[in-house]
Amino acid sequence: MWKYLRDICEGFWSILLSMQITLRYLFTRAVTVQYPEEKRQLPTRALTQHVLTIDLESQELKCTACDMCARICPANCIHLEGEGKGKARRPKWFVIDHNLCMYCNLCVEVCPFDAISMWTGKYELGGFSRTNLVYDMETMHADGFYPTIMTPRSPPGAAAKAPAAPGGGKQERKG
Repeated sequence: MWKYLRDICEGFWSILLSMQITLRYLFTRAVTVQYPEEKRQLPTRALTQHVLTIDLESQELKCTACDMCARICPANCIHLEGEGKGKARRPKWFVIDHNLCMYCNLCVEVCPFDAISMWTGKYELGGFSRTNLVYDMETMHADGFYPTIMTPRSPPGAAAKAPAAPGGGKQERKG
């Protein structure tokens, strides 16, 4: 009998402890963001639109068309073709279909050259047609420094070349 009453008391106490967070936020003021005019700051590692990173000194793509990102993609949304041999190998064309993308980040993690990043802050990926969500190499070409797994912070001389803050500008597309 005492064990039964003790279990009831412990159960009631655990419910009170678990409701502590809910009760803490129950009486706080809600934060509302007027979306089109105001945009929330995303965490640095939020997975958003893909970008093909560039070498900041030579302004050339880091991608060598090794095809590892396309092979590891579970949704099969990455397609590319390379041209050239050795260190001169570069992608002839590179396409990512965001209609199929699961944002699993496997393509970023497997890239040996740190050539693709999803930490861009460009989260407005809506379109009026499915073809608007298919990004080619020109659309994904980086215009400055974007953080990646191997380079999470901007190099010392790249601060002036960095793009606007994540979520700070309207996405531009060709097509």
